[in-house]
Amino acid sequence: MIGFNITGYLIFALVTSITPGPNNYLLFSYGRNYGFQDSSKLMLGIFLGFFVLLCTSGYGIAGIIAENPKIEFILKIASSIWLFYLAIVLSKLSSNVSVDSNSKIGFFQGFFMQFVNPKAWIMAITGASAFLPQLDNIHLSVFIFATTFGLIGVPCMIIWISFGDLISKILKSERANKTLGIVLFGLMIFSIVMIWI
Repeated sequence: MIGFNITGYLIFALVTSITPGPNNYLLFSYGRNYGFQDSSKLMLGIFLGFFVLLCTSGYGIAGIIAENPKIEFILKIASSIWLFYLAIVLSKLSSNVSVDSNSKIGFFQGFFMQFVNPKAWIMAITGASAFLPQLDNIHLSVFIFATTFGLIGVPCMIIWISFGDLISKILKSERANKTLGIVLFGLMIFSIVMIWI
């Protein structure tokens, strides 16, 4: 494990947080369907779920799980099923979604999704192995690592939700929404394929 390289760590956290992945596709879809105003529960769920994953990675637990072939295989299956479900949800974009829709994804879905999100696992394990601060107190090291990474992710989440909200104001036709839904479905299926490669 290398020493704490703050500049490299911040760049790593920003790049991995802002680039496309299951969380960001979900946030984009949510912003597209329901707007930015009602997104706080979903974002809080994602933030706290990822924070817990970062902490487990900092303590080395996530690395042990990832190195166990049986557990890794189970996680891959769970990830594939969950991402396929999300692919179906994201493919059903419509310009006529009700704000009070029962299909709305909230805190618990965002929280538990982190534990079957392959990109989140890679980000957490790679980040902990490369950038965990080497302080005398392991708890303080893990807290600084997880909090910093999590806080960098917040503006990235806001950008993706806002982008979805903006698209909802630009795309008014059902045909455009169906096309966007197909694109998001394809991206999520690609995410599933990447799990097994």
